[in-house]
Amino acid sequence: MARRRPNEHLSELLTEADWSAGELARAVNALGTKHGVRLRYDRTSVAHWLNGSRPRSPVPDLVAQVLTRRLGRTVTVAETGLDHNTSDESLRESVLATPDPVERLVTLCRTDIDPAHRAVLNREFVTARPVPARVWPIRRRSSGTPDATLPAERSLTALSDDRLDHMAVVFATLTEKYGGGHARSALATYLADDIARLLAITHSGSDLPRRLLRGAAQLTHLLGAMTIDAGLTNVGYLYYHSALDLAHRAGDRNSYAISLRAISLSALHLDDAGHARQWSDHAVETAGPTAPRAVRSYLHAGRAVIHATDGSRRLALADLLTAERHHDPAPPGAGPFTHYPLTALHYQRALVLLALGDRPSALVALEASLDTRPDDHHTALVLVRALLAQTLLSAGELEAALPHCRQLFHHYPLTASCRARKALIALRNALHPYHRHPQAKETRAHAAYLIRRPSLC
Repeated sequence: MARRRPNEHLSELLTEADWSAGELARAVNALGTKHGVRLRYDRTSVAHWLNGSRPRSPVPDLVAQVLTRRLGRTVTVAETGLDHNTSDESLRESVLATPDPVERLVTLCRTDIDPAHRAVLNREFVTARPVPARVWPIRRRSSGTPDATLPAERSLTALSDDRLDHMAVVFATLTEKYGGGHARSALATYLADDIARLLAITHSGSDLPRRLLRGAAQLTHLLGAMTIDAGLTNVGYLYYHSALDLAHRAGDRNSYAISLRAISLSALHLDDAGHARQWSDHAVETAGPTAPRAVRSYLHAGRAVIHATDGSRRLALADLLTAERHHDPAPPGAGPFTHYPLTALHYQRALVLLALGDRPSALVALEASLDTRPDDHHTALVLVRALLAQTLLSAGELEAALPHCRQLFHHYPLTASCRARKALIALRNALHPYHRHPQAKETRAHAAYLIRRPSLC
């Protein structure tokens, strides 16, 4: 048997990071937990890596990410000396290497539909994948002819555009009601088959109709959100990046900024504060001051959460005020990309205030979000009531928290959402200090029972 060579690359990185083997192991375990991967590495495991063994995917990606954050510069998997040359890489390359964003989306969707291939795709941690700098074209005056598309083709494009807008409403509503794990594969199949065919038959010369590209970008964004909520964080990021590519091809700054805002908040949830700040700033700058009021409200509300989590009180409150100032009631026929619901703004306000330590005002915002949320938005209601109950419990108000717990128990079984499951786990943990109280003990047992039930997440 060939003797393994010591991994000098990893040894040098540990020295540069001023980390022991145990500290690296703990950092990898913690980041794995954030991604839903349970790991139990210790200093002995890292010693094996230093002696030449290579852990299975996705551990090398985790090692590269924790070292990137520790050192403040990008560390690739190859630099750690832990990379593998396997068929997994060739599958990912076949998905990502296609330069055309439409072809890449279709390949990604068709790969995702296959459960075995989906598992391979989700092993690569792509959450720190950089967002490339974009050059946005300057709009030119029309020459007098709207476009070179035939009247019949223009009619088909307009009809198809309406169809895509309607599908965006359908899937956004389903996600609010039941979570991202519900009907996710249906949207992936729709994009891989119907949308691909639609884009092919409406192709005119060398350009695709921008309205259709915009619709495809928005549906891809929704699929990214659903995929992350179904527990497939890394595949979800790939969809978000595809949404960025399609929005840029369409020249749609608003859709691009909306997807970038989603990526920034996902990075924040994974404790990647640096990228969260960078991408949220980029989102606001890309949309610019001429963006629709709803888009500006949505972007500034998201950035306010990031500033608050980062401890930047003044910046957080300034962004929150801007978001509130630009918020408008929903116009007739508004869809998920043209309207920012008031209930969502209330929830974001609560997150900002909680991060800033203003618990009483946060409770008021959560109650306002609850009052304006439709009764059949089961996933959203679980999230709001769970956070309300946790906040009350942290203030010692057990009696006020218990009714919210019981209410969310009615909604939770209807959800297929990792966000809802994590919220329920956090609530169960928040009830632990009250384990001697009979009603709290019973409530905690009910939460534990629901957590143990089979779930998509």
